[in-house]
Amino acid sequence: MKTESPPSNIQRKFDFSTPKPRPFLANLPAKIEIYEDGIAEFFRRQTGLDYYLTIDRIVDFVVDTGGRKVLDLLADTAVFALNLAGRKAFQGHIYSFDTNITLLERAKQRAIQLNLQSTIDFWEFREPKIPVPDEYGDVAVSIFDFHRHPAEQYLKEIKRVLVPNGYMILAEMIKPKSSKTGWNSILKKLHLQHIKKNDAEAAAVYYDREEIISLLFQAGFRQVIIQGLNVPANAHSGVFSLITAIK
Repeated sequence: MKTESPPSNIQRKFDFSTPKPRPFLANLPAKIEIYEDGIAEFFRRQTGLDYYLTIDRIVDFVVDTGGRKVLDLLADTAVFALNLAGRKAFQGHIYSFDTNITLLERAKQRAIQLNLQSTIDFWEFREPKIPVPDEYGDVAVSIFDFHRHPAEQYLKEIKRVLVPNGYMILAEMIKPKSSKTGWNSILKKLHLQHIKKNDAEAAAVYYDREEIISLLFQAGFRQVIIQGLNVPANAHSGVFSLITAIK
């Protein structure tokens, strides 16, 4: 049975009780919840937005598309997939992917706790190919992950797995060209690589508005809509945006 989401003006975070241990997860040195708190804090620092409320906005948008087969391209701790599955207005199915088997196992436990396991499939995969046939999903969602992928290849693969007129939703930071040059940018990359030991973010590539639109049209998408979710601090700051394109 699905549970109705609380009002959108209240911060929402799942209150998960301790799961029944599985052999693989029982020996983990760190809790997945601590990892998720780190994700939420990193997201807040990068965007100035609350992680959970932002996920709720993305879920609202996905529900409004009317799509019944949703491809979640990065499961992580399954906050998006579980929120979507728990909405009464969503009557479809979610296929959530990740390369990290530990996160997928924990996500499966969370789905069982919330009695949402019949609505979500969690699948491990190895990039770059999404493990579904051509024209499989109505909606494909990528949340704060696009900057880690080779853009042309990633968009081509998303287009492949969408049905005609299917929606691609990228929740991603759009940065002006001025933010990607100079010492500030270099120092941030060095900090991520050597202090935070986060090579994926250190190597990240962010695009400005014109670049992202050009990439989407070159990949064969149409009717691109970009909605900014935060107010930039200055002319050089990025804007975290919902980028929607139709196949």
